[in-house]
Amino acid sequence: MYAAWAAAHRDDVQAFEAFLAQAGVAGVVRSGELLRSASSWRDCGAEPYAVPPPAQWPAAVRVLELLRTLVEAGVLGPFEVHSAYRAEPLNSCAGGARGSAHLRSFAVDLTPRDGRDAAAALCSFWREQGRAWAMGLSRYPSGRIHVDTAGYRTWGADQTGRTTACAGYAGSLPEPARATP
Repeated sequence: MYAAWAAAHRDDVQAFEAFLAQAGVAGVVRSGELLRSASSWRDCGAEPYAVPPPAQWPAAVRVLELLRTLVEAGVLGPFEVHSAYRAEPLNSCAGGARGSAHLRSFAVDLTPRDGRDAAAALCSFWREQGRAWAMGLSRYPSGRIHVDTAGYRTWGADQTGRTTACAGYAGSLPEPARATP
């Protein structure tokens, strides 16, 4: 399905891929995953893939640099991206937060492919290095993990730090704040 969509959007896909290659992050995530819009695309009458607006491309590079660092540090093993950039109508239909990083910056929702629970290692990394990365981190009840570089924060089901998965791990959390996953 991705090949047909990419062929229909060839110029935009090639421009995005060229930007990522020039930034040195091509291949961190396969294009077919990185351009996924949201799992509920069909229910929402949207397309399964989307190229983010060019204004978000630098943020996509930063997220990919973070993901590469997480893998290289052994914090995150092989993973699959299920959702990245979303246009407003799809984000709203999919239940995304108003002002979500999927809309305004660049964010990925992923699951580890190796079946291990990466929560403890991700929370430790977030506490130790997340501020420097402006890392947003959340884990949804589905097990999907949200990662962005749109601000140092973590949140849970109630969109605050009170219910974050990181609350169960040693270390202090910043003052809970309304997040925009």
